[in-house]
Amino acid sequence: MAETILEVRNLHKSFGGVQAIRDLSFSVSAGEVMGLIGPNGSGKSTTVNSLAGLFSATSGQIVLGGEEIQHLPEYPRVAKGLTRTFQTASVFPEFTVREQVRLGSNTTLKSNPLASVFRLGGSSDEEKRVEARIEDILHLTDLHRIADKKVSTISSGEQRFLMIATALAADPKLILLDEPAAGLISHERKTLSELIKLIRSRGIAVLVIEHHMALIMEVCDRIVVLNFGSKIAEGTPTEIRSNKAVIDAYLGEAA
Repeated sequence: MAETILEVRNLHKSFGGVQAIRDLSFSVSAGEVMGLIGPNGSGKSTTVNSLAGLFSATSGQIVLGGEEIQHLPEYPRVAKGLTRTFQTASVFPEFTVREQVRLGSNTTLKSNPLASVFRLGGSSDEEKRVEARIEDILHLTDLHRIADKKVSTISSGEQRFLMIATALAADPKLILLDEPAAGLISHERKTLSELIKLIRSRGIAVLVIEHHMALIMEVCDRIVVLNFGSKIAEGTPTEIRSNKAVIDAYLGEAA
């Protein structure tokens, strides 16, 4: 049985008198792709930001690898193995692609992180380990072809894959992909689908927040559906596709 990587237990998040998340519980196992879907305003973004540490939970527990992390700020959660991408590209345009990916490894370094980014020395063994991981990730994400290009010169689709590569460089247990298919064209979405499957094959848990239903139905092992901040369904893609509450709240809306 696969190890449980993430457990969300009775999570609540309120903004003033507005409950954005209500009593949300689910879990994600190693090597599992979990989808998080729902109509606009259903609480998906609030859930992601609460998991990542951008928002503090009002109540409930977030357990990563058996350790409660809901009290931690964003950066320490990354160091413990939870990384994320964003809906819009979050990159350093003056960096090369390789330098951007290297920056993602700084939470795993014992030496000065900036020294690693700009190749200023440090532990030779550690540097070799980091460089090997970076090369592996560049090939995994098919960015090795443009590794020495400035980020400002690559396409928006390539920048989306670069965000995933940067998140992978932190050696995560779980990666949160926040609308990774936004703005991608057909062949790029196919590449993204294959990449998510490759990440899963490495035992990394993936939580995908996405409106593109074809992608969700193809890559996810299970799906959680939110509406008005509450979970209304959880199951396999086949179960979700035929769930009347989901059809009424979301899938029927798309049709």
